[in-house]
Order: sequence, then structure tokens, then C-alpha cells
Amino acid sequence: MNNFIIILLSFLISILITTVTFTFGAFSPDWIQLVLIYWLLAVPSVIGLISSWFIGIIADVTLGSTLGMHALTYVAISFIIIHSYKFLRYLTVYQQAIIILIILILKYTILLWIDRLLDINDYTLSIYWTPLMSAILWPIVFYTLRLIRRKYHIA
Repeated sequence: MNNFIIILLSFLISILITTVTFTFGAFSPDWIQLVLIYWLLAVPSVIGLISSWFIGIIADVTLGSTLGMHALTYVAISFIIIHSYKFLRYLTVYQQAIIILIILILKYTILLWIDRLLDINDYTLSIYWTPLMSAILWPIVFYTLRLIRRKYHIA
């Protein structure tokens, strides 16, 4: 199969899982961000900042948030990952989970800041459970997507 189709399907599945686990509230991992981080680490030449922006817009529409909030944070995180992927690729999965925890805490701090700036108050401090759950589930996402990448020879 075409590499683009496999990557696109993984993002569609992550959006589907996000909507299914949306009922968990703050305990729901950021599936879309985790899949984006994986593909940025695995094949940084395929997924870039523009793709991250489009995925962020789709996440905004899916989650019903202010248009552009997730797109901004996805692009910012993608920029960090793209410029440090050579370092991050050689860390163990558990070390990557710690880095992802820190990056996602930064993301949700930015989302809280934008939320307060717009005086919307959709988010509370309880959203900091999401980065923790995402970091805990990172090894599962990593090994699942790596299995898919190897099976379909995505390079």
C-alpha cells in the first residue's frame, strides 16, 4: 500500500479513538498528538509543519474547540520534534515518554493560556491528566505504529 494511505489511516483511527475515549474527560490520552509525534519521529520527511497544521485543524473541528488552538500547538510541537528527532529517536521508549510528558504539559499550558485569554473557560487544571495518560500509553502507541510501519515498509 501507499505510505501516505497508511499514515492517513492511522490519523483517522486516532481521531476515531479520540472521539470514543472523549467520555473519559481529562483522563483521555491525546491520541492524535501521540500518532503525530510517532510519525514525526519515524518519517520526518513525510510529515511536516503544514501537515501538522491540517491535522490540528481537524482536531479542532473534532474536539469542538476554538479553531486554530490545536493547530497552533501541533505546529509548535512538530517544530520541536522535527528539530530534535535525531536525538529523540535514540532514546528508549520510556525516556521518550518522559520527554513527551514534558512537551504535552507545555502544550496544555498553552491551551489553558489561550483559553483564559479568550475568556472561554473550557479547560481547567484537570486537563493535566491528559499528558500523564498520554505518556503512560506512549509505549503502546509506539510499538503498535512501529509494527505497522515495518509491516508496510514505510520509510
